Amino acid sequence: MADIFLSYNREDQAVARRYAEAFEANGLSVWWDTTLRVGEAYDEVTEAALRGAKAVVVLWSPRSVVSRWVRSEATLADRAHTLVPVMIEACDRPIMFELTQTADLIHWQGDTGDAAWRAFIDQVRHFVVGERELDLSVVPAGKQVPKARETLLAVLAFDNLSNDPELSYFSDGVSEEILYTVARTKGLRVIGKASSFQFRGPEKTARNVAAALGATHMLDGSVRRSGDHIRISAELVDTASLETLWSHRYDRALTDIFALQDEIAAAIAEALDRHFSPDRAPQQVDPAAYDFYLQARAIFSQDLSWEAQQKCIGLLEKAIEADPNFAEAWGALAIYRRGSGAVAAARHALNLNPNCSTSHAALALNSPPFARHAEKLHYAERAYELEPDDQLVCGVYMSALMSLGYVERACAVALANYQRNPLSPQVAGGLALAYRYAGRGREAIAVCEQAIKDFPQAEYPKYARGVIAIFDADVERAAARDDEVSATGAVSSLHALVHFMRAVAAMEPAARAVTVDQMLRRKFPKSFLVDISLAGAVGEAEKGIAYLLETIAEGRPLEFIGENDGRDPTGGSVTLGLFMPNFGFLRQDPRFAQVCVQLGLYEGWKELGRWPDCAVELAPAYDLSAECAKLADELPRYKARPKAEMAG
Repeated sequence: MADIFLSYNREDQAVARRYAEAFEANGLSVWWDTTLRVGEAYDEVTEAALRGAKAVVVLWSPRSVVSRWVRSEATLADRAHTLVPVMIEACDRPIMFELTQTADLIHWQGDTGDAAWRAFIDQVRHFVVGERELDLSVVPAGKQVPKARETLLAVLAFDNLSNDPELSYFSDGVSEEILYTVARTKGLRVIGKASSFQFRGPEKTARNVAAALGATHMLDGSVRRSGDHIRISAELVDTASLETLWSHRYDRALTDIFALQDEIAAAIAEALDRHFSPDRAPQQVDPAAYDFYLQARAIFSQDLSWEAQQKCIGLLEKAIEADPNFAEAWGALAIYRRGSGAVAAARHALNLNPNCSTSHAALALNSPPFARHAEKLHYAERAYELEPDDQLVCGVYMSALMSLGYVERACAVALANYQRNPLSPQVAGGLALAYRYAGRGREAIAVCEQAIKDFPQAEYPKYARGVIAIFDADVERAAARDDEVSATGAVSSLHALVHFMRAVAAMEPAARAVTVDQMLRRKFPKSFLVDISLAGAVGEAEKGIAYLLETIAEGRPLEFIGENDGRDPTGGSVTLGLFMPNFGFLRQDPRFAQVCVQLGLYEGWKELGRWPDCAVELAPAYDLSAECAKLADELPRYKARPKAEMAG
């Protein structure tokens, strides 16, 4: 019996063939209706294959969701717990499958190196390969046979055994650095920190980690610091057999911390029978500098407010003062600084270590918001290539993609991040918002509601649900979520947005127009994309578009939001506001082409050779590329005027 039953609509046969060939290339046998022999009874053979398969992969498309056969096959698979659904085109799935986790491979064209595809094939293999050794007879000649149990490593937060309990930031920081070093192992998959670091104390058992994260192996240990000396004990455990594969204790000077991390990573790779060479040469670091660096990372993992960022800057400046050649400290400093100081810090870090991922991310963040968009994306992509497991780097890459309108790709990155970090409410909230940007409202709400259920104490999923409600003009639901998240102030409040939308809803048209105008000019000469989008959301679209064009023409400062507490987009990410769901009124207007030309997006798309996702959506109304091309030579590019000139 075949490993996989492939369920699809006949009109999607070309896509189904792509999946079947890719599965077989990974050593998995596939049944689909092209394998029927002459004379065989279609319904009997199909049902036997469906019931015998270890995984039923359903390809959802606008055609398959209305197919009686596909829906029936999905229902039987769901009952048998063999259902593995995947989206191959945007569509509304049958309501009974809306809350079933579904892979998003709308963008996938057969690239087996694609991150979302790799995550999906791992999910399928979990159903199939976990139950048997691969049958070599089903593997085509010349294809590589994967191991029956592919390694998935969880690096836990090492215990702090120092006398000072306040040094837990240090043990967590060392653990995180070991995780990132191990994650650079070629071919080794590592679960993200946001999930694996949730296991502490008595919960740090191999069975718990395997059950919650699907990890095949677990790395745990302890850190004891005394002055400038450090002792790290580490143990690698097979979560199935509970066998200790490797353990060791290291006593070193703190100056050797990076060399020690590389040594531990190499030992783990050897224990897993893999070949690994660290991407960077071992580096020595001043103990005091490293301590300041870890303190800054600990603050960042909890909060992104301006106040928190200022604390990080102070600590990182102390780290650099203690060790001017500490590349990672320079890179982290570049993230929190703004303007030329950030760029200088990032470039200095890259001179010290060309593979410093945070430096590339900082250059993307601090790119001009309305020019050199292709360069911004290149920086963000390079950062993501170097450290795809770093939450900050992943967030910067998603923002850069969305600022160019590449929303589906951002969704794929968010989904891969979510699959690496299934226990992170922040990551779940980010995925939900990406889905809503892509117009996939039901999936966005499902992810949010599930995260709220799974993490009742976490505020970010509730905040994300409130933002989605604002996009959907569901003011009362947004207000309810605002009440839940505003009390502690741990995340940005929805209060101002809810208050405004409630107020204008009760107004007569004339009063509403006056109120919207006041809202748009409330911090004149500054203008904010969120305010302009709200104008359209409450029925004043023309006023919003006119105000945006006026801002661009007069060179007034244009930002994302007026109440940015540090957690909202700044710098190179500002233009993602143009692709918000409630900015559809602007995108549907041909004047959107004028905005894209003047804000530099058109030049970025031409350089990248790729149009935004919305170009297809807009095609029935107008040709975005043609409209931009007509305006490119006649329109001036937006350039914010100096403050002194604005005041005059």
